[in-house]
Amino acid sequence: MTRGTLFLPDANIWLNALSQSSRDHLVCRQWLDQATVAGWELLLNDLTECALLRIGTHPQFGISTPAVVLAFHKAMLDYPQARRCSPSGRHHEILSGFITGLGLVGNDINDAWLAALAVEHRATLVSLDEGFSRFPGLLWHNPANPA
Repeated sequence: MTRGTLFLPDANIWLNALSQSSRDHLVCRQWLDQATVAGWELLLNDLTECALLRIGTHPQFGISTPAVVLAFHKAMLDYPQARRCSPSGRHHEILSGFITGLGLVGNDINDAWLAALAVEHRATLVSLDEGFSRFPGLLWHNPANPA
């Protein structure tokens, strides 16, 4: 991975980096530290930010308090190489292709939406979710399985 590469972290990267008790905390934290040292550009988006806030503060999961999650979210927003990205003209076409081509429904739509966003912005999606391998044309990286 080289400087100037765009990365779009999935919510599971943010959540595992935040939760010190998670099994993948260290690998996600190390990936974010590596991104910071290397100066990689990280793309932020509404879908993953909302998931961080929703899941990170959910009492059932016991990840953290609203204050800690909001501070972590603010640090993400303040990261010098962070940039917001949103769907633009090609998103619907790419998303529709994934949904119809792969026969996706229900919960798989969030993954398709995020994969389409990464493809549209020519970014590498970073996720622990191996299910992203099914999306044609998507560049993705799993920091827990770098092979």
